[in-house]
Amino acid sequence: MSIKLSDLSKEEKAELAKQLAAEKQTEKEQRTANLKALEEIAQEQLPIVIEQLQNASQALENAKLFAYTSFIDYLKLKIETIGISSTQKTHTISLPNAKIILGYRVTDGYDDNANYGLALVHKFLGSLAKDAESAKLMKLVNRLLQKNAKGDLDSKKVLELSQHANEEYPNTEFAEGMALIQNAYKPTMSKWFIEATTIDGQGVEKTIPLNITSCDLPKDFDLSFLLPKNE
Repeated sequence: MSIKLSDLSKEEKAELAKQLAAEKQTEKEQRTANLKALEEIAQEQLPIVIEQLQNASQALENAKLFAYTSFIDYLKLKIETIGISSTQKTHTISLPNAKIILGYRVTDGYDDNANYGLALVHKFLGSLAKDAESAKLMKLVNRLLQKNAKGDLDSKKVLELSQHANEEYPNTEFAEGMALIQNAYKPTMSKWFIEATTIDGQGVEKTIPLNITSCDLPKDFDLSFLLPKNE
């Protein structure tokens, strides 16, 4: 049942205002208490959690060193016996029930000369007639020369386009520009990595999580309250 303020007496309005003020004060005091409780929880738990995570990080670092140290002789003997390319980035060691991959990844990168190459390529495209064949080439170039989120070109796509330019458009600004881009390639080595899997009796592989994001929380650990709600 709704109450109209106009139906209340002066004394009733005063009492209602007093009640509202008291309710507001209670809410303010509860908020202050909650903020204090949050600070106390953070002060108590954060140092403990940070220490646990530091220990976990150190344990992973030690395990990484242990894995590489354990297989140094294996890798040296493999090189001596089988002979592998010095450009081979990964080495897989496996048994029927387990597999480990040791190696490093390469991050694509290009120096400033790549921009000159891109300019030549686009200059060549601009000189083409506006027909279906030219439109097809422009679509191919735009797809293969698309930069990633870091602003780098994909070296495999650059190689593919360079081969196409040399085969279909030799001695053109297109081929010259692609050569400039290829020569501007300056890859950098990323950190050494480890991937490990176990293999069950049915041949199903299960990856061993080696970073904290990959590690699953227990299935009965409920964090659904943090997820978006359909309102």
